[in-house]
Amino acid sequence: MTHPVELTPLPYPPDILTPVLDADTVEVHHGVHQAAYVHAYNEIMAREPKDFGDWENLAFNGAGIILHELYWEQLTKPESGTRPSAELLACCTRCFGSPKGMVLQMVGVGKKVWGSGWVVLAWVPRFERMFVLPINLHQYGWIPGAVPLLVIDCWEHAYECHYNGERRPYLEAIWGIIDWNVVSARYASAVV
Repeated sequence: MTHPVELTPLPYPPDILTPVLDADTVEVHHGVHQAAYVHAYNEIMAREPKDFGDWENLAFNGAGIILHELYWEQLTKPESGTRPSAELLACCTRCFGSPKGMVLQMVGVGKKVWGSGWVVLAWVPRFERMFVLPINLHQYGWIPGAVPLLVIDCWEHAYECHYNGERRPYLEAIWGIIDWNVVSARYASAVV
């Protein structure tokens, strides 16, 4: 029997991301949606996965837990003043032409994520470069060995109330609450 996974608390009060994300959206996103992945994961593990459907649901819920933890960890209050490290900026320039090129690619890919999913900036050690990956649901579209550096939730619950169901304004605004210290630290750990 494995130990149950617990819902990781938010690292800040839910209203700290305002005006980019309002407290109600954050509370529902974390306390309802992310909590549901934790609950489903624990239910599957309590009965021990036996068939393909169990394993598929385990991948879906487990990835949902991890991606949400990465998402909340990398967000900070607006105008926090964090900046990407020089190394991260240099890699963005090498891989995307410029840091702005990386942002434009993430927004462009994020707009096109089919249905519900994520857009992820990932370092792939095998290819020694960063990629922007469209992740459908929580688990489809991943490159084995990829290390997520920055994740943006493109599921409707991340933006539907605050942005009236419009994904693009959310994808453009979220850059104002990215904690670049967290993303830079993930990059530094990934390229070692």
